[in-house]
Amino acid sequence: MDDALETEFPVHWISKEARYKIIDIMLSTRSITELARVLGISPTAVRKYVKRIAHPSDTVLARAIEQAEMYEKAAIIEVIINDLLEAVAKLYKSVDDKYKEEIRERLATILGAGIC
Repeated sequence: MDDALETEFPVHWISKEARYKIIDIMLSTRSITELARVLGISPTAVRKYVKRIAHPSDTVLARAIEQAEMYEKAAIIEVIINDLLEAVAKLYKSVDDKYKEEIRERLATILGAGIC
């Protein structure tokens, strides 16, 4: 089974920019070689992420979340929350009132009545 499918985080919805930020967080306390070993990829792949030539796949991203230290996970979760909520906000602003109401109803169901 693909590692990305085993994580609780919806990694396939995370933007390229957020993926880069997650790698940057993990690189703040590791060398490129060490991060590559932790993620099970080559140092060249990590360098491509740093240079924004390529972005981490869902599998690599799931592995990063799984392997992150506790202090890194807090920052990573914040990046993911911000990224996903920004995407929802953009969607909300781009649809007509009928769909805005549907978004509000679904958020209320997810978050609990009275939230939206």
